[in-house]
Formats: sequence, C-alpha cells, structure tokens
Amino acid sequence: MERLIIHGGAGRIREENIPRVGEGLREALEAGWSRMDHATDAVVAAISSMEDSGIFDAGKGSVLNLQGQAEMDAALMTHERRAGAVANLRRVAHPIQVARKVMEETEHVMLAGRGANLFARAMGFPSVRIRSPERWKTYQSLRQSLRDAPRSPARGSGASPLVYPGLPALLRKHPELLHGTVGAVALDRRGRLTAGTSTGGIFLKLEGRVSDSCLVGCGTYADEHVGISATGIGESIIRHTFARTAAERMVARRLAPSAALLSVLREMPRDSAGAIALDRKGRFGIAHNTRNLACAWISDRQPAPHLRMS
Repeated sequence: MERLIIHGGAGRIREENIPRVGEGLREALEAGWSRMDHATDAVVAAISSMEDSGIFDAGKGSVLNLQGQAEMDAALMTHERRAGAVANLRRVAHPIQVARKVMEETEHVMLAGRGANLFARAMGFPSVRIRSPERWKTYQSLRQSLRDAPRSPARGSGASPLVYPGLPALLRKHPELLHGTVGAVALDRRGRLTAGTSTGGIFLKLEGRVSDSCLVGCGTYADEHVGISATGIGESIIRHTFARTAAERMVARRLAPSAALLSVLREMPRDSAGAIALDRKGRFGIAHNTRNLACAWISDRQPAPHLRMS
C-alpha cells in the first residue's frame, strides 16, 4: 500500500486564509505523490512545496525572531532510524533538503547555527532572502504592540537580548500566529516509512531558540512501526517528547495511530499541539487539541486527495 499524509500546522486558521492554505496543501500533496517511488523522496518533495509557497511558517514563509530574522529548523527520519536535522538555519529556501543532506552525507544527526549554514553552502544551497513582506508587516505590528510592555533582560545574559513578558499573552490572544509548521509522513509500496517536519518557529522568539520540529522524538519520529510529525507550541511538545511517546504507546498498548496521538495530547495543555501519524499497515491518524489542524492525505486505494481544516 502507498499512502501520503501532510499537515500545514496546528493552531487557528483565519477564515480568509482557508482557501490559500487548501491550495498550498493540494500542491504539496501533488508534489509528494509524484515522488512515491520512495517514501523519503515523497516527504521531501511535499515539504519543499510547502516551504516554497510562502503560505506556511516554513522556508520562504518563515516567521521572524526578535531581531527580525528567520531562523529555521527541520528534520527527516526513516523507518531504519536514519535521521538528519538542522536548527537555526538562515537564508536557505528548503531546510528539509539540507536536513536530508545531513542524514545522507554525514555521520551526524543534527547541525545547528553557523555550522548548519556553512554545511548548506558547502552542499550547494544558495543564499536567499527569507523575509516576505507579509511576515515583515506582522513582525513590525507585533513589536509595536509589545513596545510599551515591561521588559527585563534574559536571565544570565546581561542587557541583551530582551525578553517580552507580554509575548505569551499576545500569542494567546492571536493563536493564528502559531499556525504554519509543515510536515509529512509517507509509506511507499516497499513498506518504507519516512517522516519529516519543517518550521520557522514562533514570532519574536529569542535568537537561537530551537523548536521541536528538528528534535528526533519530539516533533519528528519514525521507526519500523510508525512515522509521526507534530506541530504546535514547541516547548510543550519537547517537554512531552510527543512523537516518540505516541509511537511507544501505539506498540505497547496496541493503539490505533489516532488513539496513540490523543493519549499524549490529553496530558498536554489545551491549544498546544497536533500531529499526523502513519503506520506500516497504512493506517493513519490525525489528532489535535487546537482549533484547527490543516492536513491532507492520499493513497493508492483512494487516489482522490482529501483535505481537512478542522
């Protein structure tokens, strides 16, 4: 059996953005499905499409940190437990492709910061500007909203960078700002599973903040049983080692993919996360405790694409 499932982030989708999100998912599903000769090719193609779209919080559509820069994370993992990841990557259009190079061309699992950027250039990835007019406008608006809020220096770091205590409240007021991380899981006809995730993180994050998306077992995980890609508030996903915990419960408790995801979500704060999962039998699961989780799927038995926004 062949199956591909993708997501475009958990959170809240503004009504006016639903058509754009749907279009982005359809294009990504088509791109991934065209590469289903290998699960890894399909996942990378689907995620690369979403990174290119500018619609999602990944690649060219990445949100900006406190300094107005895009720092991106991505990870890829196969059923053989081969993995590659990058953190704090800058000025690269397709972080998921760099993560794949880490997996295939090095003995490491993750490269971060300056090292990740040097590696990307060595692998031939061109330097590109990652700051869309839409993201810059939102960034300036958020900074203005926080300008009058009390500020205190980050603990142990002197006067810089500044931490805005009002940021959590602002994000709770505008949960749509958390939406947009992208991910995909594929099962090809030879039974190979691959999961991948890519993100720009959260608006106004501190420089150097690392998300769950690039951490194996947190936002991305695959083994011989299942592939999982998560999305949401990274800190909560990391604290619960979401993906690995769900995978273990699926096997130990003999849970269906959706039930395994839900069992972890019930232990997490409301409005914090969502995930997709796909097992070796072709069963897939979708679960979230947020208002929306944008996702789509297709299989050789059901060749018509299916989209879901709620």
